[in-house]
Amino acid sequence: MHAERKAHRARINNLLLAADRLLESKHAHTIQSYIMDKISAHKFYNSYRWVAFARLIRFSLSRQLFSMAIVLYDRLVNEGFAPPSSIRATMIAIKLADSSEDPQDAVEPLTQVFADESYDTAAFMHLFYFMLSVKKAPIPLVDNLTRIYTTTRKIKLCPCPDLIGEVVRINTQAGRLDAAQCWLRDFEESCQSEDVGMDASPYAVLMHTLMRIDPRNTPALQAILEKMKAAGIPPNISIFNTLIWVNVKQGRFREAFELYHVLVAQRSEQLVPSDVTFKILLRAVRLLNQKRRPMRLPNVIEPRQIFREMLECHLLQTGGQPLGRSSSLSASALQMALRTFIARRDYLGAFVVVRLLDTFGFSADLQSYRIVLAHLLSRIRREAKSARRPGEYRLADFLMHLRPDERIDLSGMTSRMQDGQPADQPLTQEPMSTNLQPLPGLLNSEGSSRDVVSHILKLSEPDRRSDEDLLDVAPSIVLHSSVQARRHRRMYVPTMSVLCGDDTPPINNRCSPIPLARLLQKVFLGNLWASSPSFNPRWHTLVQRVVGDAKKSMVPLMDVADFAKAAKSRKHLDRKPGLPFTLSRKRRSARAGWEIEFVGDDGVSEGKSSHPRGGRGNGQ
Repeated sequence: MHAERKAHRARINNLLLAADRLLESKHAHTIQSYIMDKISAHKFYNSYRWVAFARLIRFSLSRQLFSMAIVLYDRLVNEGFAPPSSIRATMIAIKLADSSEDPQDAVEPLTQVFADESYDTAAFMHLFYFMLSVKKAPIPLVDNLTRIYTTTRKIKLCPCPDLIGEVVRINTQAGRLDAAQCWLRDFEESCQSEDVGMDASPYAVLMHTLMRIDPRNTPALQAILEKMKAAGIPPNISIFNTLIWVNVKQGRFREAFELYHVLVAQRSEQLVPSDVTFKILLRAVRLLNQKRRPMRLPNVIEPRQIFREMLECHLLQTGGQPLGRSSSLSASALQMALRTFIARRDYLGAFVVVRLLDTFGFSADLQSYRIVLAHLLSRIRREAKSARRPGEYRLADFLMHLRPDERIDLSGMTSRMQDGQPADQPLTQEPMSTNLQPLPGLLNSEGSSRDVVSHILKLSEPDRRSDEDLLDVAPSIVLHSSVQARRHRRMYVPTMSVLCGDDTPPINNRCSPIPLARLLQKVFLGNLWASSPSFNPRWHTLVQRVVGDAKKSMVPLMDVADFAKAAKSRKHLDRKPGLPFTLSRKRRSARAGWEIEFVGDDGVSEGKSSHPRGGRGNGQ
């Protein structure tokens, strides 16, 4: 019975994972038909079908797929299942609003729904977003509906900073600053009457919204900070993140890093840098390097130190347990670190990032592979087209003359280059199309990019499961059994067809980090060789010293795990929600740290706003 329940839970998890991936693809408009097709009776039956409906409805609400949530709720009721009270109250309100042609007509019946004891603030937040994104209700009407809800239920505002923050946000965006200030005053009075400390989240939302409207409106920013100081409201991490982001956006990098130093100096259990903080800092470093004349500021932190401090903050919050959950470490932050090291051609730093994924409970994905492969292809193309000095060797020479399964001999590579020996494959493998063809000619021929990428991908030795050949940069700790099992489990390795979009990737998008780490290790060694290709009998010593310095600067010290402490940590890990960590951490509030959207910095968006997206409201 337990195995059966576990199998059905896994099926639901896979369905939710696939649905979330579909939402991020160009076929997001097919999400409703996809879900309806997947919940046939022969897949989810008996009590598990009820669980599947409940989780899919919650998933739809959390992603603001309100139309799909309504269809799922109707099917749940029509099939004779009793919906949970929280879902019932939420959906009754949404369906009332949906059935009203004029949003104003729904106010009176909604007032009666608000009186239901099972209708809580979380349910109202779903209605709040539904009215905005689907019904396109006027901001004054939504503001009035919020006032009716808090009055009808006699809601004390001090425990609802997220709701106050959202009302402040929509009023500020609509230019209704007086209404926003009115809500803030009511929030302050509620906190004072209850004699509780005021949460800084509504003020963080106000600052964030004002800066999104006009990043140069520093007087308004200063006024909010002074008001908070006068009221004795300590800044939270979202406020620090907004201030740092504003300075980076305006090119004031010295001030941005100075704010981070202030944050570190004030660090406590209540105030810890989040993953958004470190992503902003990494972005700032990349923007500095993109300038024609890179600025050298005394307080700028190098990416390796930023990465180390991110891991230290994570371990601080988890009591030294790498697999614990914290607000300082996330998959997107690790990917931003990988991007930064690759952009700076710090291939050893990128190697360390990939090697530590397992240790901290993450895995590689298709984007991780694409980041590295796209950079290498771009660099090989540039090197092939640029003029070459006499006796000069480059990374492209190393990679295109390296055999996938050979043991790297840096001293012997120079003689191979001088003799013009190609990277011939053993007879047991398929012949490569890149053999015996000059690099410039290869890059100018039809289909050359796929050939080069195919060769680079083969250098990762995707069929080699062991990681014993990789440089040792992981900390010496007792690993959780799940990490050990994952390291011995054959994980998915992306193929050329998947990377190019010709084939469908795996459902959970998780890939083995070992081939990617092996490729980065070879790129690091090739880059080191290209800097000094002459014979060096001390290559091994040099590599060990460089790797040791990288490990010392990037990997924080971690004591051998205390088994009692580790067992206690595993208890809360075992109670984690059904969805994987990356899906369960969708930010919904300023307290969780708004994501910063980097659109416009270099034409590439590398962050996602956690604000509601109207385009997903219908889910059709």
